[in-house]
Amino acid sequence: MRQFVTGLYRTSIIRPQLGRIFVEEFSKDSERLDYVFDHYIAPALQTVVPSIERLVAAGRMAAVPMDILFFAIIGPIGGMVEVPLARRLGRPEGSSPEQLTATAESLAGLVVDGLLATGPLRD
Repeated sequence: MRQFVTGLYRTSIIRPQLGRIFVEEFSKDSERLDYVFDHYIAPALQTVVPSIERLVAAGRMAAVPMDILFFAIIGPIGGMVEVPLARRLGRPEGSSPEQLTATAESLAGLVVDGLLATGPLRD
């Protein structure tokens, strides 16, 4: 799961338009959303769900509804593609590819480590 999330965040550096398209298309119930879901989201989930199921079965991750899990992972992509806001929050102007990769890896670590915390879910 860590590799999947880190790869997703690294991809958002290389192809920030994908994150922007997702944000735009997620808010509309349309044929375009169907296309994005069928061609990108569903195949990605098929890749990562078996790992999630193993983590849950081993007690290393709480069972989380897919919609909550999806948005917990996808939401932070904004931190990679919303550059003007990131600068206002302290990201250096003209960050190098190495700095952006380090940001993606730190963000992925934070998200995955949070998901792997085995405390009870709150209602």
